[in-house]
Amino acid sequence: MSARRLWMQWIAVLGMLLAFSQAAWAKDASNWKISVSPTDKATEVAADAVITLTFSGTVRLANSRDITDKSLLSIVQLGDEKKKKVPFTAKWNKTARSIVIDPVGNLEAGKAYRVTLPAKKLKDARGELNPELSAAFTTKKPVDNIAPQAIILPGHGAKQVKLEEKVTLQFAEEVTLASGGALSSKTAAGLVRLTDEKGQAVPHTVTWNKSKRMLSIKPKGKWQPHTSYQVSLAGGLLQDQAGNVNKSQWSSFTSGAK
Repeated sequence: MSARRLWMQWIAVLGMLLAFSQAAWAKDASNWKISVSPTDKATEVAADAVITLTFSGTVRLANSRDITDKSLLSIVQLGDEKKKKVPFTAKWNKTARSIVIDPVGNLEAGKAYRVTLPAKKLKDARGELNPELSAAFTTKKPVDNIAPQAIILPGHGAKQVKLEEKVTLQFAEEVTLASGGALSSKTAAGLVRLTDEKGQAVPHTVTWNKSKRMLSIKPKGKWQPHTSYQVSLAGGLLQDQAGNVNKSQWSSFTSGAK
């Protein structure tokens, strides 16, 4: 075998080895492993949760300096669904190789957030810079356990109420019948009781305005002058969208002169 042929074979083998080592190096160079909690696309995250980024190996700042809590504030980003920055404190745990991000105050319930580690801010033990990391999550929706309540007008203790004035009960949220039926002027009649100062039932009409979430009560005729009345809303007959049922309410007022 000629020297030239041996030389060409040697060049070919060397090229293959070089290509193989470069491929392995490229694979290792991009082998950044960073776990995030909460994970990307997580839902039902507690509003008081902290965010943790954990690295699989030793990391330093891109300028080869040690990571500090202060340096993290200019590296890690936390924003809400409107891309507004969320203030936070950050702690670096060198032993655990983790960054703990603690939002200042609780996050808002039922909102989306995104944590980002921009590219080329850190380097690993091989000197390779990090790729960009971004994870989004959504916090739990607020839990409604407050019973629906109406604002009653005239208010309790009101005096000199006009004889033509109606009584209104307005709710701050959507309400339906606790039985599951539709709330309407027809079905609302049994929700309210109207009595005079002697405790006698006063004939009246009840109407329901869905858009205003309002019950309106009017006596058949007018209020008698200088007379006390009491309007009562029965409890347990209405519920909000979360299934909370209403408590009983009542209000007394006195009519004025003719």
